[in-house]
Parts: sequence; C-alpha cells; structure tokens
Amino acid sequence: MDKTLNLILNKLESLDNKVISMDKRLTADLKRHEDLIQQLIRSVAAANVNITEANEKLSVIDAKADQAIEQITDINASVATKHDLAYYDKMISEHSRQIY
Repeated sequence: MDKTLNLILNKLESLDNKVISMDKRLTADLKRHEDLIQQLIRSVAAANVNITEANEKLSVIDAKADQAIEQITDINASVATKHDLAYYDKMISEHSRQIY
C-alpha cells in the first residue's frame, strides 16, 4: 500500500511539474503575443496617420485640379478659335486692300 501510495504521489508530483512547465511556457507565449499585438497596434496607428496625411494632400490636389479645370474652361470660352482667326485674317486683308 505504501509503495502504491508513493508511486501515486510521484506521478502526481511529475504531473504537477509538467503543469508548472506548461504554465510557464503558456505565460511566455502570452507575453510574446501581447508584445506582438502592441507592435501591431503601433504599426496600424502609424499607418492611419500616414493615410490621414495622404488624404489631406489628396484633398488639396483635388481642389487644385478643380480650380485648374475651371480656369481651362474659362480660357476655352475666351480663346479665339481657328475659324475666328481665319475670319479676322480675311477682314484685315480686306481692310488693308481698302486702305491701299
């Protein structure tokens, strides 16, 4: 009976040591995962800052593009066409002949 009890106690002690070992490994793994998650959070935060800055710059570029489109539309409205230039050339030629 004592031998059996000693064997059981030895096995329990062995199991207890295994549980302690597993607990240490689990704790170490959890700590490593926590560090990785914190690093990931910092990386995502930095990426969000970069995306925000890029969006702001893109908004400025978009506004400038809209302004350029408006200016081009105004220029197109006020610029003389090829037909207009031909007409003015014809009129100037006729006027020059009338003067001579």
